[in-house]
Amino acid sequence: METMTATATVQASARRLFPNLSLDRIWAQLLMEQAQKKLIKYRTMTRQFEAKYGQDFSAFRQKILASEPTFEVEQDYFDWEMAVTGMNDMAEEINHLSGLVQHL
Repeated sequence: METMTATATVQASARRLFPNLSLDRIWAQLLMEQAQKKLIKYRTMTRQFEAKYGQDFSAFRQKILASEPTFEVEQDYFDWEMAVTGMNDMAEEINHLSGLVQHL
C-alpha cells in the first residue's frame, strides 16, 4: 500500500512540474538531465587532469604503462580513466535519450 501512495505522489509531482508531458517523456527528460550533469562532472575531472599533467589521457596512459608510477599518480590514472569512460558513457546515454525524447 505504501508503494502505491509513493507512486501516486511521484506521478502527481511529475505532472505539476512537467505539465502537458507524458510520464514516459518526463522520465526520459529527468534521466537526460542527470546524464548531462554527470557528463559535466566527468568533463571537469578530465580537464583538471589534463591541466595537472599537461597532456591528454592517451599520452598519460602510455607514459604510465611504460613506468612504475607513484601511488598518487597511479590513483590519478584510475580516476582519470574512470572520468574518460564516464564521459563516453554519458555522451552515449544522452544521445540515446535524445532520440527517445524526440519520439515521445
